[in-house]
Amino acid sequence: NHAIEFNSLFTPAFVMDVDKAKRNAQRMIERCQKLGVQLRPHMKTHKTLECADIMTGGSQRCIVVSTPAEACFFADHGYDDILYAYSIPFDKVERCAALSERLDLIQILLDHPDALEQLRKRPLRDAIAKTEGVELRGVYAHCGNTYYCTGVEQIQAVAQETTKLTLQFIEKLKAVGITCKSSIGSTPTCSHPVKDMAQLSEVHPGNYVFYGVNYCFLMSQFQPCSFIRVWSGKSDPKLALWWSYFVCVSVCL
Repeated sequence: NHAIEFNSLFTPAFVMDVDKAKRNAQRMIERCQKLGVQLRPHMKTHKTLECADIMTGGSQRCIVVSTPAEACFFADHGYDDILYAYSIPFDKVERCAALSERLDLIQILLDHPDALEQLRKRPLRDAIAKTEGVELRGVYAHCGNTYYCTGVEQIQAVAQETTKLTLQFIEKLKAVGITCKSSIGSTPTCSHPVKDMAQLSEVHPGNYVFYGVNYCFLMSQFQPCSFIRVWSGKSDPKLALWWSYFVCVSVCL
């Protein structure tokens, strides 16, 4: 609660209002409980144990990361049920396989048959010799296009469309005998969920712990709880955001 003179901060600097972050996290937990869906918070925004504890409600389970290094960091500190939220590069297979030996559950994304072939080439443990070592877990979609929206109505339209397409795809899988989970998310959609999102298995927002300045420009009623001071050169003003579907699998190698 000490006053901070921002101009006096050394650069780079990061200042966080812990109470606001806790409130942001608790609201998201309660929102997901009301929907009846599992919350799988993304760790890439902060990459810290302190915020991870806040966002998981102390459970240390069911998180999303952006790199194997992040996965290893959280695994080293007792976290489990970790989803690596990018299509796995071939050179990361062994590292993820090593994590599978340590964790109850490590999940990765595939978007091409060649990636699955790379997993199959790895020798399996004797304990699961009768299986292929890879289990289809679900379908993962990131609706990053919500950051182009200019209000709740547009955000919820994206949420509705993403939810509809994801659930339709899940139904097509069921029709051929495949049952798996559905996971979508972005901070805007999960902050303003639509009713149909209750049919999903889980959601995976991340920025909500801070509600950074970009989100405040998007939705003026939210206030950020962090302040960052940096010194940088010129950057490209163009920002490319994308969203797509990936197949999510758990690895038992």
